[in-house]
Amino acid sequence: MSDLTQSVELKLARAGLQLQSLSGSIAAWVTSNPMAADTELREGRLGFRLVQREFLEPAPLDEWGLSLGECVHNLRSALDNLAFALARLRRDPPDKPQRIAFPIFQDRAQFEKVGRGNIDQLPDQAVSLIERLQPFQRDGSAAFGTPERDALVLLQWLSNADKHRVPSVVLIAPTTMTHNVSAAFYSDEDATANVPPDVTFWAGPLKAGAVLVEWRTNRPIASVSGSFEGIAIVAIQTPHELAAVVPTLQALHQYTRLVASQFSGFFQ
Repeated sequence: MSDLTQSVELKLARAGLQLQSLSGSIAAWVTSNPMAADTELREGRLGFRLVQREFLEPAPLDEWGLSLGECVHNLRSALDNLAFALARLRRDPPDKPQRIAFPIFQDRAQFEKVGRGNIDQLPDQAVSLIERLQPFQRDGSAAFGTPERDALVLLQWLSNADKHRVPSVVLIAPTTMTHNVSAAFYSDEDATANVPPDVTFWAGPLKAGAVLVEWRTNRPIASVSGSFEGIAIVAIQTPHELAAVVPTLQALHQYTRLVASQFSGFFQ
């Protein structure tokens, strides 16, 4: 490890430890708090709902949000530290250290207007490499994706969200829930009149009282029986969707480390 890049490696390593700790905390809570639901008949017995119960323990969403923010901060600042280390290769100490940062831009014009000034104290070859790594280089193809989906853009967005507002960590239903619930009608004719079933599944943040499944009928039902199983997913709001926290941070950590590794040859 070069002395110039020691802070980069330390922050990437710290982010890895924070991610590991957060992953363990989430896994332990999810294992101890399986989803449970009660069956509730709809008005006029025209169907039923599966209504979420309280979890055995409240999810420590605020604590997880803080851990996520700390991990994101270390990843983003590792890139800024990298830019500063590169600048020191050209002049140590740099003439204008307060201007140095690792730029992340979706738009080339904005990069030229603002971002290039963050790296004009770096060696020319490092500047060229940083430019090639910019999200605006993605061409929308299946192989390279689009600028707005670039991992650096997400890292920047999460970093800004953590600095200016509390990250939105929530519990959501899994992509699959196991429910073996059946309704008995008063007659075969009533049952036939309700094929195919009219069912809605809940996909929003989980909380006590959320209607996880609602089955609507046009004939009254006599009874409901069965079981339900599910495991909550801990997610973070991103610009495009709710995304599972741990896989998202794992991908950001891997990509940030990959970006940093592209500059290792400058410090040998």
